Amino acid sequence: MDNTKSKAKHKKKGQLDAAKELARMYYLNGETQKAIAERLDISAVTINRWVRDGQWDSIRAAKTISRRELVAKMLTQINDRLEAGDWTADELIKATGAIEKLDKQTNVVTVLEVFTTFNKWLIGRMQIDPELTPETVKIINKYQDIFISENLGSTTIEIH
Repeated sequence: MDNTKSKAKHKKKGQLDAAKELARMYYLNGETQKAIAERLDISAVTINRWVRDGQWDSIRAAKTISRRELVAKMLTQINDRLEAGDWTADELIKATGAIEKLDKQTNVVTVLEVFTTFNKWLIGRMQIDPELTPETVKIINKYQDIFISENLGSTTIEIH
């Protein structure tokens, strides 16, 4: 009897893990916590805890800013500092070099944009493709996260 309870508990945990991964995907793709709670039939308190504990807000912010927006923000900051007259030539050269790299090379921001678009496609595809399960999506997201984590330290990402 204890073995049956253990199996039931393990299955429930597996289902909860799958729901958590789905919630994470929905959240990172812009859904509200309330909508996710309703969609997955999980309490809003649980969704809120997952968001807080997993620091999903930070991840979502990083995933939602486009390269164009990032370059625009950098240019605005450069302009403000130039008008204030508090930049050295060396700082200006470094900033323009960073913008050039953002504009021309594959970097973490670019990869995040692609992964975000791909994840949105996966979520939609799950509705019509029975082979695409929450577990499969969870594995894909795991490797996306590993890829990003391993490449965060470099300005560009080697894609073979």
